[in-house]
Amino acid sequence: MEPITLELDNFINPAVGAEVSFHAISWNAGRRQSSIPSGGNLHYHSLPSGGTVEHSHEFGELIFLLSGTIVHRVNGEKQLLEPNSIVFVRPNDRHGFLPAPGAPGCELLLLSFHLEFFVTISRYLEDDAFLHGYTESVLPPVFQLPESRMNELSLELLSLNAQGISPAVRKIRFKVLLANLFTRFFLPRESAGGADAPEWLESLCEKMRTPVNFIPGLKRMQQLSGYTPEYLCKIFRKHLGRTPTEFVNELRINYAARMLADSDESIAELAYRLNIQSLSRFYHLFRNQYSCTPAEYRRRAHAARRLL
Repeated sequence: MEPITLELDNFINPAVGAEVSFHAISWNAGRRQSSIPSGGNLHYHSLPSGGTVEHSHEFGELIFLLSGTIVHRVNGEKQLLEPNSIVFVRPNDRHGFLPAPGAPGCELLLLSFHLEFFVTISRYLEDDAFLHGYTESVLPPVFQLPESRMNELSLELLSLNAQGISPAVRKIRFKVLLANLFTRFFLPRESAGGADAPEWLESLCEKMRTPVNFIPGLKRMQQLSGYTPEYLCKIFRKHLGRTPTEFVNELRINYAARMLADSDESIAELAYRLNIQSLSRFYHLFRNQYSCTPAEYRRRAHAARRLL
């Protein structure tokens, strides 16, 4: 069967420019395909074991595999996708799905987005370097996320389908999320002397990005790594150009910014909860990262919401 092209207007809300949907897939021995839609853009599919029809898009797509395994048939090749995989599908990729051996099905999220988002991200970064890593390979890039990060990301995505969120706010949140994903995976990694970061360091940094780890801070980092503070400092400076303390504080302040925008928690309580005991230290770190005080940031975030 000839590949088909999925058109933008049939899959993406034009007022938002992006759409996220959940898909539970099971395989049957026949040739029939059935789908049951549910509220909140949830879909339950029974698909023939011969696989789905190959297709391309007029838009970009990200696949988040939440559970199970599945074979991604793309550009004449096959990729076995395992739980917690994220796949960056390009518009010209021709792809479809096949059942993985011994796997009865899977659950995944699809994030579809308008290509104008690339322009927005490029302007924001004042650089389009991330596009080179995204487009240079024959097969779409695949990355593996820690389970905790995938769970966090999937909840964040599905929350965008909640009723009561205006299209304008949804669009902003999609742009922020996509910018974070593309810059994380496709910007050149910081390193010294051209040396690649060791795998254990990348794994450690990924684990530290969750609140349960970055709030306890350096003690938790030591426990997870098994290395001395001196060795950690040496490796972080070599490969990331910063100290472990600077890395942890950046994570804490980014989290603080989200809480300031999305909650009414007091600044003092937030600083204490983030294990930054000195309020003046919290203000200093926040100003260095966001060029304003926490109170100013909260006022701007709330004012932006009123405008939207």
